[in-house]
Amino acid sequence: MINAYGPFSIRNDLNEEETALQSSHNVMFIADSDGNDWYELQKIFQAETLKIVFDENNLINSASYDASTLFPLSFYVAEMSTVPDDFTLPPPGGQWVFDSESEAISQRVYTEAELIEQAEQERTTRIAAATVVIDPLRDAVELGRATEEQRARLLAWQNYRIDLIELDLSVPSAVVWPDLPE
Repeated sequence: MINAYGPFSIRNDLNEEETALQSSHNVMFIADSDGNDWYELQKIFQAETLKIVFDENNLINSASYDASTLFPLSFYVAEMSTVPDDFTLPPPGGQWVFDSESEAISQRVYTEAELIEQAEQERTTRIAAATVVIDPLRDAVELGRATEEQRARLLAWQNYRIDLIELDLSVPSAVVWPDLPE
């Protein structure tokens, strides 16, 4: 049985010592919905277990073997003794999920809408990178200072950018990104 705690929120029932620490060192005291103080909980976690911080959708936000490096305000925490071999510390956004029923960590399965959004973000990033190359080449052409090589590069990059704009992202698994111009 895995111990899970949360969600954590700011504690307002501070004793005199905690009030002094809060005032002098700007310490924030948090507790879960059962009243478990975060700093006291850290003392019971085992050093060899991974502590995961996850949200109400079970998306893992952060993780560490050292609980003192975590701050789960508005999140939940679980202590995991078994971790998938390919688990990497997650960036915010949740590539991993905590399955509370099986008490295991698994890779996140994205919805079709999420995959489309990721593809749109990728397209935007690629278009922005192309624009960085296109703008100075276009300037050279407009000012009559471009070499034939620069004109050819401009044309290739403009075609690449148009290919990106016209790319159908409605089926993310079928997207074939155009090759970068040379």
